[in-house]
Amino acid sequence: MRSVTVMLLFFLLGCAPLDRSILTRDGDEALDCAALKAEFDFAAELGENAPARRRHIRALQTEKQCVTPHKISISIGVSKSFN
Repeated sequence: MRSVTVMLLFFLLGCAPLDRSILTRDGDEALDCAALKAEFDFAAELGENAPARRRHIRALQTEKQCVTPHKISISIGVSKSFN
């Protein structure tokens, strides 16, 4: 019976999202875009735990569409001089 329980626990842990770190806070999902930006900036001060916290915040920003895609601008200039 114990081995079945242990195996079930391993199977459940195997189904957990890979990027869900322990550096999440209750209420993170309720933050607005400005608060998420502030949390993202603050996460840089967490040292070795910063990347995990920033990934979590970035995922929330993407989910709430707070992160705007980069705009690509191309301009072509033509000049001609007459002598």
